Amino acid sequence: MLAVRRLQLRDFKAGFALALNLLSTIGVSSRESTTARWILVADGDEASATRVAGLLLHARFRAYPAARGLEALRLARRHRLGLAVVDVHLLDMTGCDLVRQLRAIEPGLPVVMTSGDYRPTTEVEARQLGIVQYIHKPVDLHRLELVIARIFAADAELRLALDAPGPGG
Repeated sequence: MLAVRRLQLRDFKAGFALALNLLSTIGVSSRESTTARWILVADGDEASATRVAGLLLHARFRAYPAARGLEALRLARRHRLGLAVVDVHLLDMTGCDLVRQLRAIEPGLPVVMTSGDYRPTTEVEARQLGIVQYIHKPVDLHRLELVIARIFAADAELRLALDAPGPGG
């Protein structure tokens, strides 16, 4: 079991190195990508939230774990979020309720939902909120890293387009 975890962590680190390399090739340093946006990891299982946030921190992203929705909302009001990874079940509210409240704060916030609940109705409810990805638990770290790379690369491309001088300027 420990060997599998080490393999997952190694694969996760390799993927994030690839994502950071992608960001640098389009003109965004890892420092810019991490200082501009924060990743909220909200999961009713505190150990899981801490583990995912820790892996993101190790990959030089600013990530904060939260087991309670109210704590997650407080973090969202304090920091500009670039992504929220939200589990369906939190200690004090549902993940879908948290997503609705996060969107009231930041309407365009990309959200990845995670769940150990394999019922199709759970996924349908989450997808109706406009999430970018639904990942079953245990969280496939490689899949999560690809989603994060895609979100931050798209954000970097948008910033570059907005910063580019217009015609004749």
